Amino acid sequence: MSTARTMIDRYRQRRMISRQNRAIDRALQVAPTQAMRDEIAIFAQHRVF
Repeated sequence: MSTARTMIDRYRQRRMISRQNRAIDRALQVAPTQAMRDEIAIFAQHRVF
């Protein structure tokens, strides 16, 4: 059962990472200034998975 739990946890983690990546992409697309895009990029680079 722990193997199934591990697989489920990995799946959930991949889904969360994908969701975060999409949110960051959307934020970058709608950021009104280059400074905001730079801050979003810095935030994205310092994420912990």
